[in-house]
Amino acid sequence: MESENLQSTRHDEFVTLFVRHEAAVFSFVLAMVRNTADAEDVVQRASVTMWKSFDQYQSGTNFRNWAIQIAKNAALNHITKVRRDRHVFGEKLIVLLAEQSADIADSLDARRRALDSCLGKLTPEDQEMMAGCYAEGATIRDFAEKCGEAANRIYKRVNRVRRQLHFCIDRQLGLRESTQ
Repeated sequence: MESENLQSTRHDEFVTLFVRHEAAVFSFVLAMVRNTADAEDVVQRASVTMWKSFDQYQSGTNFRNWAIQIAKNAALNHITKVRRDRHVFGEKLIVLLAEQSADIADSLDARRRALDSCLGKLTPEDQEMMAGCYAEGATIRDFAEKCGEAANRIYKRVNRVRRQLHFCIDRQLGLRESTQ
């Protein structure tokens, strides 16, 4: 019974001291981690450590300093973990990625120019169909209804024209032998 009263008194003392100094501990941690959500997490972990270690705290000494030391260690652990987990790319990798991005952009530009050229070689009917099917918000089904044709027939025509465009683009880019 006496042990329970002592435990209850110790708990009350911890809660009273922690509540009194929590804002100072939080401000200290926030200054270290510079992110409110991270600071809240660190203070929560530190408060658990404080409670588990409270039997080492001597009543009447400076609780604020004791709590800040524990919070400082928790914040340093957090900072170390974040640095270890953070993916930081080296300069060489960034340069390589930038070069590859430029190469891809050049390739896409060349394909786009070839597509424009190949579209110009289609029959007027096929050009109209492709423009109608690929207009913003349009669907092949909508185009078929507008033309009074079966959607399945339009799907087949679109697929045939797509294959023609694909072969034409590859020929223009030198990726296929000309069949002419």
